[in-house]
Amino acid sequence: MLSIIEVTYLFGFVIIAGFLLGQIQAVSNKWAYQAFGRRGILLTAYIGTPIHEIGHAVMCLLFGHKINAIKLLTMNPQNSTLGYVNHSFNKHSLCQVIGNFFISLGPIGSGTAAILFYMYMLEPAAFSTLQQHIIAASVDHITIADFISRSAQSIIIVYDELINGENVSSLNFWIFVWLAMCTSSHIALSEADIKQGISGLMVIFLVTVLVNVGASLFGIPILQYVLTAAKYNLYAVAVLSVSVAFSLLTALIMRSCCGIKRFIMNKC
Repeated sequence: MLSIIEVTYLFGFVIIAGFLLGQIQAVSNKWAYQAFGRRGILLTAYIGTPIHEIGHAVMCLLFGHKINAIKLLTMNPQNSTLGYVNHSFNKHSLCQVIGNFFISLGPIGSGTAAILFYMYMLEPAAFSTLQQHIIAASVDHITIADFISRSAQSIIIVYDELINGENVSSLNFWIFVWLAMCTSSHIALSEADIKQGISGLMVIFLVTVLVNVGASLFGIPILQYVLTAAKYNLYAVAVLSVSVAFSLLTALIMRSCCGIKRFIMNKC
């Protein structure tokens, strides 16, 4: 149970957010295709897909996987695949097997980093406030209640700083919105990503169990260390909540366009 708790705190939110973004993306892409054809999906793919594939590629390099082929964006109208990273690994290497999990989550990391960069460049006040909140959370001891509370606060901070009267009238804000919409629309994990990550996650869990068994023999409070490390997930919690919101906004816009197209066609 301790191992389940630790793995959940380290990766649970990211996995849930990836799954949720996948469901939203599937619906949004369907409406975009109905409204504009393949061009509707490409409206956001020009920015989002390369960032998605770069996330996979970076993790491949970090965990020693061989990249056999990579395509950051394909414009082939006969192919539903927007991009891909084809890689291979040594099945007997513990590190490379674990790497499958992180490679599958790569787009969430690259997407989160991209949105943080947009925020840093275009909405520095929001980024600075979030950064200060994370620094304030950098304490030696953090409880589960602290983590939940600070996660909620990080989400509130981002929305309070981004959505206000001054920002809405700023060009930088709308550029940020567009970039965030394009990126968040393609953060989602594909079915292939999820299947690839399962084997790595299982190995991570088994390693965690072994570490906990060893730590219990020496009285080492592993959960406390995990919670201390997990505080940096506050960045991911805040940014991914924004990603979910922008993905929903994209889906809403595509649904509206789809409705308008149907209305016009019925009138004609």
